[in-house]
Amino acid sequence: MLSLTQAAPASAHRSSGELLVRLTSLYAVKISESGHDELYILRSGNGLVWPSQYPGISTARNDCIVFDSSRADCPPGSNVRLAGDQNVNWANLTAAPNGQLTLELKEEDLVGDDTLGTVRVTAIAGRSWNVTLTKSDDSEYRLAYSVITNPWS
Repeated sequence: MLSLTQAAPASAHRSSGELLVRLTSLYAVKISESGHDELYILRSGNGLVWPSQYPGISTARNDCIVFDSSRADCPPGSNVRLAGDQNVNWANLTAAPNGQLTLELKEEDLVGDDTLGTVRVTAIAGRSWNVTLTKSDDSEYRLAYSVITNPWS
């Protein structure tokens, strides 16, 4: 069983200066299988980031999954979908300033899940990125994320 990794509520103890890495959207340019990919995101060393339970979320080509609709970064004409669970912002991942974390986009399969892409994030407050995750010619996903100062620290 994979565990969910999210930022703790304001009542939790936090170290000063901690940052939040926030996913904003995941856009399916080209999926790896016919029909749908069943996607999930892992944080290396910490387990499941999204969705809250395994297996992954069924995603079709041109779907744009938003983790926080106020910061959605979806192309015009894409099929905008909420990340789930009443659009809770899943990607409140904590990191020390200049700390690094690795996120993996995975696709659930019957025999061994496929890694569709990996991104190494350096936590620098105020920065935002759009990265393209590809697996040879099989798939292409665009992941948007930003780093902000943790309001709970």
